[in-house]
Amino acid sequence: MQDHPSSVLGKAFLLFGAFDGSRTTLGLTDLSRRSGIPKATAYRLAQELVDLNLLERVEAGYQLGWRMYELGQLVPGPANLRHLARPALMDLHSATRAAVHLAVPHGLDTLYLERLVGRRDARLHTAVGNRMPIWYAASGKLFLAHGPDLEGFLDALGDALPRTRHSVRSPVQLRAQIEAVRERRWSVEHEECVEGYKSYAVPVTLGGPHHVVAAVSATLPVARRDEQPVVRALWATAAHISRSLESSPAAPARLAG
Repeated sequence: MQDHPSSVLGKAFLLFGAFDGSRTTLGLTDLSRRSGIPKATAYRLAQELVDLNLLERVEAGYQLGWRMYELGQLVPGPANLRHLARPALMDLHSATRAAVHLAVPHGLDTLYLERLVGRRDARLHTAVGNRMPIWYAASGKLFLAHGPDLEGFLDALGDALPRTRHSVRSPVQLRAQIEAVRERRWSVEHEECVEGYKSYAVPVTLGGPHHVVAAVSATLPVARRDEQPVVRALWATAAHISRSLESSPAAPARLAG
């Protein structure tokens, strides 16, 4: 069993951390189990958080409250980047007819800041605020290629479970993928995140071509064969966002976690 913080604030943080992209509504039993907090304590804290609008009580249990959403929109780095990037992302989505994402690295995950998809992309389960293990997504492979310690990451990775039958299955295979990304400067994944889809990603930079702060990606069905036009459109979009960041007084000094 995990060590629990003794403070009320620490326990509240564990309750918030029980929610993720796959479970946005949790009953009390699941809230207790996923947070590691005894049910009686979880219930008492949850009720207090409901009173503060940080959690919301619904028929099936608890959800994150509106106050959490309001506070999240005030985080300056991601909010500024998303605001600056959105017009270019909308143009990219229209031009490529692909699902478009803006992501940043956060620890061992890819964190999605923006998502533009069409009705035909219902199988894509990404959402703003969702995370993906960094070694699966095209954006994540790009971040690893520009990261400071690939070998240390590979050593710590061990035997990570594949997400699909096409996902990378060993550190040796992942190292080869990252070396290919470094050589061509953009990233690709085929059905590693969602079967039937492939993704391409290019870097967004700030303060120099080697300082990657985010990635723009396009996800499309594997049957599509227009890779080169999509990658060219991605580069144009990323360059536009990078220029906007450089010229903006609100450019975030730090995005990656």
